[in-house]
Amino acid sequence: MSVDTLGWVAMSPIRRTISLTFALSLTIVGLVALIYLLFFALRWKGWMLMAAGFVTALGSMWLWEDLPKARAKSNEGG
Repeated sequence: MSVDTLGWVAMSPIRRTISLTFALSLTIVGLVALIYLLFFALRWKGWMLMAAGFVTALGSMWLWEDLPKARAKSNEGG
C-alpha cells in the first residue's frame, strides 16, 4: 500500500471505481425513493421518508468524500 502526501492510503483504480459506483448508486436510489414517496405514493409514513433521506445523505457524503480524490488521481494520471 502506498501512502500519499496527506497520509492517506492511496486507492487503486478498481477500488476507486467501485467506491464511486456505490456512492452514486446510494444517492440515486435515495433520490428516486424520495421522489416516489413525495409525488406518487398513495400512502407513506415518516420512517419511509427518513430512510430515503438517510440513504440519499449517506450516498451524497460518500460521493463528496471520494469524488475530489478520484479527480485528483485522474488528473495525475494514476
